[in-house]
Amino acid sequence: MTALLGKRMRSAAIAVASVAVLFTGGCAFDPSQVPVPGTSVSGSTYKVSIEFANVLNLPARAKVIANGAQVGTVDSVRVVPAAEAPEGRGGYVVVDIEVSDDVRLPATTVAELRQNTVLGDIHIALTTPPDGFDALLPRGGTITLEHTKPPVQLEDTMAAMAVFVQGGAVGQVQDIINRFNSVLPQDPMETQRITQVIAGDVVDLAANLDQVDRLLYGLETNSSVLHKIQPELDNILRPESVQQMTYATDSIGGVTDIFGALAPVGASMTWLTPLVQAGDAAAMAFAPLVTGAPLNTASPSNLALLTALLRDKIIPFVARGAKVNIADVQVTPAGGAPVSADDQIDRIIETLRMIGAIR
Repeated sequence: MTALLGKRMRSAAIAVASVAVLFTGGCAFDPSQVPVPGTSVSGSTYKVSIEFANVLNLPARAKVIANGAQVGTVDSVRVVPAAEAPEGRGGYVVVDIEVSDDVRLPATTVAELRQNTVLGDIHIALTTPPDGFDALLPRGGTITLEHTKPPVQLEDTMAAMAVFVQGGAVGQVQDIINRFNSVLPQDPMETQRITQVIAGDVVDLAANLDQVDRLLYGLETNSSVLHKIQPELDNILRPESVQQMTYATDSIGGVTDIFGALAPVGASMTWLTPLVQAGDAAAMAFAPLVTGAPLNTASPSNLALLTALLRDKIIPFVARGAKVNIADVQVTPAGGAPVSADDQIDRIIETLRMIGAIR
């Protein structure tokens, strides 16, 4: 009886110990560490560390995709507190990934957390520059925080969409479309004609790009010239110059008002119209007298005589005035014989000619 009881107690102790071992092992077991076919890469791998500011919602054993192809999986995630981080950097997260040995990543590779669909799993997307393969990431290398992008939270995206939809943007787009439709002709054929004209203009513009280049070159040249004469432009556009331009504009307006004020003068001189019309007959009578003879001033004509009168008599008299004032002339012969009147006149004329009074 005693032997049977001892045997049962040993069996119970073994069972309890087995349960305790299984429970302890179950707590330390991570199901994500069990490889699932299709979720990891085959063959040997090497580790690369990636620094992220945030890896929220990154699942265990997440895929690592480079340029659309899976090249590895996430191995572990650890947090670096701010106290252990470099000074002034703050805390960050380090994600260790396993990359296939067949894949070589440039040192300038950019890593980001990406989600292809709304309900899809988050994965690490690696973007490799086309010209950066001269320097490769070594085994155990690190993609620093400067080459990573923070994840785009789905909640933030949906919140932005909600603000866009509820903020009236959709209604505004609809109003724009309605206004555009109201501007277009009601006849679809007319709209088609306008579209064809616009298309023809675009084709013509594409066929004359050299002219467009010439236009743009001219605009650029004008801009360069304006930039070179910036001091002159500053002088023209300064407040004093603008004020002077305003004064000049007002002055021009005043001069224009003068012509407007002369209109009543012209209206008040309408009474001269009959007089001028009556003077046409007199002008027609005197015109042959002046212009009928040849215009040669050397030949005897009324115009020649008039020219001689003005040149030899009137203009010298007005310019120099009277030179000789003869009040009385008495001629007494030496022998007492009388002198005839004709001789007296001849001598007087000779004397006046000698002193320049006459010619």
